[in-house]
Amino acid sequence: MLISNLALHCIASFFRGQESMIPQNVESRLPFVLLMLNHRQYHSAIFHRKDYQDSFSNNAYSSSSLRFGVAVGQNFFFGKAEKFSVGLLELPFRVGVPFNIPLELQDEFGHATQLTNDIKPILEASGLTLQYEELTAGANCIIKGVTAKGCVNSCQGKNFNLKITLPGLKEDTQIFKIRLQPGPPYQLKVKPDSEILKIENGTAFPFQVEVLDESGNITAQPKLIVHCKFLGASNLPVYSVDCSNAGTNILTGPVIHVLNIKKDQMLKARIEIPSCKDVPPVEKMIKLLPSSHVARLQVLSMNGQKAIQIKHQDEINWIAGDIMHNLIFQMYDEGEREIHITSAMAEKIKVNWTPKINREQLMQGLLPDVKVPTSVKDVRYCLISYLDDHVSLESAFTIRFVYVMITDQYGNQVQTVTSACTGYLGVAGPGLDKSNLQITWQESTFTMRVKGIRFKPCALGSKELCFAWREFSDFLRVNLTAGSPAKLQIMDWPELEKPVAVINGRELLKPLVVQLCDEWGNPSPEPNVKISLTKSSNLKIVPSNHQHRTDDNGRANLGVISIHAPRGEHTLQLRALYNKIALECPVITFNVLPDPDKPIRLNVKYDKNASFPAGGTFPDFMVSVLSEDDNIIRNISPARISMKMWKGQGSGNRIPTDVTFSCSKIKDDKEDGFFYFRDKVIPERVGTYSIQFTFAMDKTNMLNSDQIIVEVVPNDPVRLLPDSLPATPAVSNVRAITSRTLVKDLHLHIMDEYNNHTGADLIGRVIAKIKSPNEDDTEIPQFQGKISTIEFPFDRGSAEINLVLAENSPGRDSTEYILVFEPDLPALKKPLEPYRLSFMFYNDFKKQQQMATLTRERDQLSQSIGVYRNWFDTTNQLVNEMRCQVKEAETREIHLRNELRKHQIELPQTNTLQFVDSLIKQKMLDQDGLMKQPRRTCTLPNYPKGNQDILGKIAHLAQIEDNEAAKVISWHLASDMDCVVTLTTEAARSIFDETQGRQQVLPLDSIYKTLPDWNRPLPHLRNGKICFRPVGNPVFARDLLTFPDNVEHCQTVFGMLLGDTIIIDNLDAANHYRKEVVKITPCPTLLTREGDRIRSNGKFGGLQNKAPPMDKLRGMVFGAPVPKLYSAFTGQIDLLQQYRAAVVKLDDVNKDLNLHLRSLNTPEMLKKKQELAEQEKSLMLIEQKLGMTPSDKVSELLLQPVILDMPDTPIPPKRMRKETVKKLYR
Repeated sequence: MLISNLALHCIASFFRGQESMIPQNVESRLPFVLLMLNHRQYHSAIFHRKDYQDSFSNNAYSSSSLRFGVAVGQNFFFGKAEKFSVGLLELPFRVGVPFNIPLELQDEFGHATQLTNDIKPILEASGLTLQYEELTAGANCIIKGVTAKGCVNSCQGKNFNLKITLPGLKEDTQIFKIRLQPGPPYQLKVKPDSEILKIENGTAFPFQVEVLDESGNITAQPKLIVHCKFLGASNLPVYSVDCSNAGTNILTGPVIHVLNIKKDQMLKARIEIPSCKDVPPVEKMIKLLPSSHVARLQVLSMNGQKAIQIKHQDEINWIAGDIMHNLIFQMYDEGEREIHITSAMAEKIKVNWTPKINREQLMQGLLPDVKVPTSVKDVRYCLISYLDDHVSLESAFTIRFVYVMITDQYGNQVQTVTSACTGYLGVAGPGLDKSNLQITWQESTFTMRVKGIRFKPCALGSKELCFAWREFSDFLRVNLTAGSPAKLQIMDWPELEKPVAVINGRELLKPLVVQLCDEWGNPSPEPNVKISLTKSSNLKIVPSNHQHRTDDNGRANLGVISIHAPRGEHTLQLRALYNKIALECPVITFNVLPDPDKPIRLNVKYDKNASFPAGGTFPDFMVSVLSEDDNIIRNISPARISMKMWKGQGSGNRIPTDVTFSCSKIKDDKEDGFFYFRDKVIPERVGTYSIQFTFAMDKTNMLNSDQIIVEVVPNDPVRLLPDSLPATPAVSNVRAITSRTLVKDLHLHIMDEYNNHTGADLIGRVIAKIKSPNEDDTEIPQFQGKISTIEFPFDRGSAEINLVLAENSPGRDSTEYILVFEPDLPALKKPLEPYRLSFMFYNDFKKQQQMATLTRERDQLSQSIGVYRNWFDTTNQLVNEMRCQVKEAETREIHLRNELRKHQIELPQTNTLQFVDSLIKQKMLDQDGLMKQPRRTCTLPNYPKGNQDILGKIAHLAQIEDNEAAKVISWHLASDMDCVVTLTTEAARSIFDETQGRQQVLPLDSIYKTLPDWNRPLPHLRNGKICFRPVGNPVFARDLLTFPDNVEHCQTVFGMLLGDTIIIDNLDAANHYRKEVVKITPCPTLLTREGDRIRSNGKFGGLQNKAPPMDKLRGMVFGAPVPKLYSAFTGQIDLLQQYRAAVVKLDDVNKDLNLHLRSLNTPEMLKKKQELAEQEKSLMLIEQKLGMTPSDKVSELLLQPVILDMPDTPIPPKRMRKETVKKLYR
């Protein structure tokens, strides 16, 4: 075999000037070329058959085709590095952030090479400080950990010329341009720079903040929010500003306001970036100065040289018709410093008793004079107000007086009376409080003054006062109105002194309404007063609007709110701010109970010590849904629970959908609330799998269990197989060892039923022998060494096989023989299937080569035919399964149509879905109309079911359809209707403690179980015979009860409470019935539908034995069940919805089947069938040429998993896929 000029010229290019090194002997050139290529880069060359002129020997040769590949050698024949270039860099470059610089080294001819000596690169850039960690030599030369620091001026960065020098290279320098951007945030710069800042109370302070990198450049990045928290007082604001765009901004916010500040106060401002924990915060001290703005208004009255302060809302007594002079006012700031009144400030001062104000007098602190009314019926209310941009102040006082004057018959004042006459004056009126009443004599006016007139808390409105002096009297009518708001009350919310029980996430039973009231509790109609809400930190209310305002009646309605909080007691309080005075209502304490109907987690039980062999079945999984109170939620549809499984571990919140299992049908396990996943198939491939159970809370929200990690292990050993099937060997008994090699480097492994490697712990041997398909054939080939069997050690689950025939081995020419590999493993009780490999034996070398080619073609055809057969088998099974689905859907549709006919619902043959949709809509409307009709309900509030062991109050456990029976039974059980029934004494005791013993409870575990038989016949029926014919339609009272939930427990409760009590029409019928019953057996209590009662001892009559009218029961009456027609509508709607789903499914499976059948007749499918037939025909011809009988080569290939080239068809159902897999492995 000769070498093409092409390969030699490639080698010659590396030896310019040294051509004498190339061998001139043609036979020596091939090893030389391979040696050279072995130490250069990978080459793949094909030398095509052609005639060419050898440039070295000047002879013409006919070359053969030679395909070869050579890998890179190690440290051989690399040229010396003379120059370099910079490779592809990863952007961006940031200050202080390490990056790498790849270098591509070349020799003098431009070929890639490596560094051979220790070179330290030099990095330079004007204006930058550059450092690096190391230079990695070898095939990939990289300068690692390069950091650049310097000024870049802006957030967009700055261009720099980076110079790299590798000393010792011929071309040792490369310069390239980089754009360096600011680095990550490293520090905060806050202006002003002063450590202590001074601001006035009630003002906002602006900070100039800059985010800098470690070189002092302003930097920016997403979500760069700077916060400022003020410390040192309560209710201080928090400033925040976004520096994501420019890296700098003004940090400011609401004003800083501290109440009741009289002197300087120190605060601390902590400025930080919450998203950058490595950036140290900046702290500034702030000296908060009292505001210099007006903060307090003071009014005084001058009496000579003495100034008397008039406080806000004071009452002043003055002489009627007189004028109040010398009223002055003063204004002070927060530091109690008096403020000089300027002209601008005087413009903002208003009074309500005169429209004209002398501004000059106001600037001097003088108020206008007040004229006192001349009529005793008038009241003067005086208000002084000051309003500017910072504050709204007011001060008010009231001038009140009552003078009693004695006149003659003509209305003239009698001036002969003296102060002694005050003892004869009396004042009276409804609700008048005389405790502070004072009567004084006015010598100057000969009148008597009455002070301290006030009323006791009573209804507001017109009141009449009577003034009597001896035999004379006069009347004064006054209008009593509410005073100023002084407190806040919650309306219609009794017993606030004890916690209000509420279930987490549920709404309160009534809206939350607050009313402004005066100090006597009268509703104060003050509008637009802000109502705020304060609550515990972990209490959340919905809706979350925490601020409301009062209406014209002084009332604010917060609506019906829902409570969300952890279990325990939480407080909520409403507050109002009126004239800077906080009005607080009583604190509401909520006892939040866990929601027994809210699922929060899934509990999964299974045998955690079980193993998971491939292809086996999982242990039973028992799943329950737990509520907030850690109890199991019952009455859940099994369709909402599913089991998901996928290969691998962990997928975050996204669950893959490799395999999904539905809940198994519940067997005779009397455990309500548990869902079982039984007989679920373990995956057939070994590995780590994750299992997770999901509960569909609604259409969008899923509740997931913790992931269960299982390790699928191999199943029991079944057979001996190689990793991949070798080609059918074709050997001869010639001298060349390659022609006698049967198998080389064949690794046999122990496999389970699903072709998983197993038996890693087994030790033994594999015995190889040769057999003939013809048992009478005695001429059997032998292995090298003229032996018939060879043993190979088997360890760690595999054995390595190398087999060579003996030279001049016996054997028939062109005959097929079988290599048999039998495992001998003492540790296994059941023998494994041996592995068989057919081979062809020839005596002639040329014939062997020809047959080897045919054998390879046979193997390829066998594998291709196996794939095609698998494909067509799967397709046919898919069609059969689809037809089964169509048949099942048709059967389901016919069954539901017949069920609808039983309900007198006929369906049309056309437009069925439209008809069903309209019918469902109509039925739902009829059902809603039926539910909206008035019916009897129990208005007694039920006890919150915060525990699964609480059944509820007796009044809510049962329903009675007949009104008269409901009335008399409710009255009969009146003392028990409010009792809470629990399953356990512990739950009853908990309710007893929570209500401080005020709630009566009944635990069922304390009831003696020998209660009346619920199915016992009436007393007049004895041994199946009627002892007498009763009148009045007697029936057991318990038989009139229906139970919405917990039927078994409710039968226990009412069996104990009612016993054998009987309902009958009227009193006469009851007396007749009792008279006859006592002749044969004791008679139980009788209740009549007219409301009478005959006790079991025979006593009747009196108010104690007569039921009052229904409205007198105050809502403590058993409710009426939903009408029977409602249940009928529910059943019809359910059937119609099932029928609609069945029709849609039938249509879908028919479409899928037709689509798949059409796909079977496509040109592509017909072409595949034709290709399969042609390949089967070719295989038959090759086997005839080989002299082989049709073998099971295709079946052998089926033992190996194959990848089917399947089109986009629906995934086969589980049982069909299972059958397909079994076929693939058998």
